[in-house]
Amino acid sequence: MKKSRISGGINRREFIGTITGAAALALIGLDRRAVANVAAGGDSIARDFMARICFNENPIGPSPEAANAIIAAAYLTNRYPDWFGESLIAALAARYNLSTDRFICGSGGTEMLRLCAMTFSQPGGNVIVPNPSYTQFPSDCELFGRTVRYVSLDQDYRINLQAIANRVDGGTTAICLTNPNNPTGTLLDDGELTSFVQALDDDIVVIIDEAYLEYIDDENYTSAVELVRNGRNVVLVKTFSKVYGLAGARIGYAVSRSSNISAMRQYQIISTISKPCLEGAKAALTDQAHVDQTVQLAADMKAYCFQHFGQMGLSYIPSQASFFMVNVNTDADYVRSLLEERQIFVRTGWGMSQYLRVSTGTPNEMERFVYELDHILSSMPKNGVPIELKSTALFQASPNPFNSSTVIRIYLPQPQETRLDIYDINGRLINRLADGILGTGEHAFIWNGVNSGGSPVATGAYFYRLISGENVITRKMLLIK
Repeated sequence: MKKSRISGGINRREFIGTITGAAALALIGLDRRAVANVAAGGDSIARDFMARICFNENPIGPSPEAANAIIAAAYLTNRYPDWFGESLIAALAARYNLSTDRFICGSGGTEMLRLCAMTFSQPGGNVIVPNPSYTQFPSDCELFGRTVRYVSLDQDYRINLQAIANRVDGGTTAICLTNPNNPTGTLLDDGELTSFVQALDDDIVVIIDEAYLEYIDDENYTSAVELVRNGRNVVLVKTFSKVYGLAGARIGYAVSRSSNISAMRQYQIISTISKPCLEGAKAALTDQAHVDQTVQLAADMKAYCFQHFGQMGLSYIPSQASFFMVNVNTDADYVRSLLEERQIFVRTGWGMSQYLRVSTGTPNEMERFVYELDHILSSMPKNGVPIELKSTALFQASPNPFNSSTVIRIYLPQPQETRLDIYDINGRLINRLADGILGTGEHAFIWNGVNSGGSPVATGAYFYRLISGENVITRKMLLIK
């Protein structure tokens, strides 16, 4: 019998290093548009958007029961919460009919995936992830200096389990799958997933992120919690951010073997969930009507958009999540920028240059999105006439992933002092591609995967940051050698 691969984890020096790296990345800055805040007086929401359909949020908000519980608990914020969310763990254990030592909860699925990276990646070993997919786990593993193996999706944009199995070797300690996948919304066959897990050595941990499972339209689909229940070496990661509408509350949890949970707890900071948010999460678990309403709205909005895409001659990836990807048959970054000018915010990236990723929103948001998308596509300039934008834009690197060089494009609405930098996963400046005044229009820069001294850099995720005028925009790319 092989020795368990979770005995090492990261040491204290590595842990302190990850905090430093994360802080450095925070200083890089993100594009802060599509912001929603409570307006002065507290009786309304101040928005700078018409449709915020870029973050896969719940458009109808939290359950009223959850909101009321949060408000009621606000009067107890002079008291500390459960150190490790024990009251929420008790509610989850009762819900799943599992013992409390099989659960850990914290600040969103984000914390759960970081704890997985801390616990189940090892020096000298490797972890395997599909690409494109949700990047929290592999990014954290790279932050800790671990080797990440990326495996492409299949031709239908589904996670390719056979290709992942082919990359497993004696050094593999963990595999992380997001199901349904993000950003493609595609779903693994539950029988195939079970067979895949059963065929692996028992000392390889399979982390399965089910952030969007509730949106699946097959009521007979089996959650990976059954793999946990049946003794498989699986860590199931769940969140309250999506179907429960508590993204701003930051609550997530994981379910696994008690030995895995105990190992994860070694790296957890106490009290990462506030008392009001704990109460809100427990109340949300009891409001199935709110969950049903949320799921139905997402299904209706997908059906509405897909019908109109057919009329517009656009293809899309069938989605089992609260978002979808649509092929706009042209440069999606320009379409995204033109939508932003109309205060409609969507996402692009992942090396899918003609696709928009669109979250399902309210009926008004989706109607406006479809209307403006149709108008933009029907009025796009022909015969190579350049598109004019009103705002600074940073386009996705292409190709992405890349193995030797990639092209990064920016757009400036007027001449501006401009800097374009490359950072590694630790927030360290690697190279500077532009530094000076650039004129109006599109500019393209080639990065050939070297640092400022001309030496090749390692495989991994890199950030490219544009500073131009008052704009600071950051995007991510992947170098795979």
